[in-house]
Formats: sequence, C-alpha cells, structure tokens
Amino acid sequence: MLPYKKCILLLVTILNAGGFTEANAETKVNQLGGFGNCREVGRSLICNWNAETYVENKNKKTCHIWSRPIKKKGKYRKRGDVALYVTHRPWSKVKNQVSVLAGYTYKKDSEPRALIGGAKFLFFTEKDVAWLQTAEQDRALVNAMRRGRTMTLDGLSSRSTRTTDIYSLTGFSAAHNAISKACGIK
Repeated sequence: MLPYKKCILLLVTILNAGGFTEANAETKVNQLGGFGNCREVGRSLICNWNAETYVENKNKKTCHIWSRPIKKKGKYRKRGDVALYVTHRPWSKVKNQVSVLAGYTYKKDSEPRALIGGAKFLFFTEKDVAWLQTAEQDRALVNAMRRGRTMTLDGLSSRSTRTTDIYSLTGFSAAHNAISKACGIK
C-alpha cells in the first residue's frame, strides 16, 4: 500500500474511532461563502461550491470546500448524501485532498473514476468514501477542476449499481482561493 493511502486510511480510522462525540457536535463551522450559481432553498442559500473552516484535533484549523452534484444518474431506489470535498489540513501538511461521499457503500476494490475534459482520475474506496492514491493526483485533479466546466464521477455500489454524478465547476476556483487564503496555503 502506498504511504499516502496508508495516511488517509489511518486518518479515517482515527476519525471513525472517535465517532461524533458531543465535543465534535459543538464544533463551530465558519462559512467563508458560497460560490458559483446560488439559489434559495427554503431559508438556505445553496451554491455550486461552499467554503468553510472549522477546528478539529485540539484547535487545529481545517478548511474545505464542498459541492453536491447538479445531476445524478443510476438505477437505485435509495441513496444517501452525495458530496465532493477538497480539504486543506495545514497542521498535518495535507492540502488539496479530494474526497467523495457516494451516498452508498462502494463495491470492494472498485475504482470510481472522475473525468474532466480528456483527463481521467481513478480513486480508491473505503466504505462510502473515495480518495485519490497520491498527493500528486490530488494536485492534478484540483488543477483540472480549476480549468474545467463540469466533472463527471462514475462509481459502483456494493450491489453493483452504477452511478454517474455530474458536478458543476462554476465557482470552484473562487471557493478554492477562499480556503487557500483562510488556511495560508499558497
């Protein structure tokens, strides 16, 4: 297993071991703003990309952006939350870490695939989350996202249901700039 992949799985294990404690539930999320096309849903403003900071692991600042797909395809009856994240954790020397919450458990050893223009990126999975193998792949995908218009993400559930999620990249660069500034990432 690659060292980067080991670090990601270790982080997942540590975070899962702690679960959502009462202290975690009280974590204050600082909204940096919504970017790209925004619309009101009820009393909330939903944007293509949302930028936030919060404190984790004993007062260490973390910054991330997230988005929901603008279109979801697949022959499924029920699916949980689906989101794409890019995270900076300067306190652990992590920047531009891309992760995907699928809304289902991935099929064991499946490799979800992101497509932007002609570029293809393969992820590894653990339960319902997918990550890229290396920091270099994270950096390359983020650079492609900054230049692209949409990103298509294909996945395979544990029940062999194929899904395709399409994300708008409108507002991605502005949101990424906001978290990079907030976390002191150049």
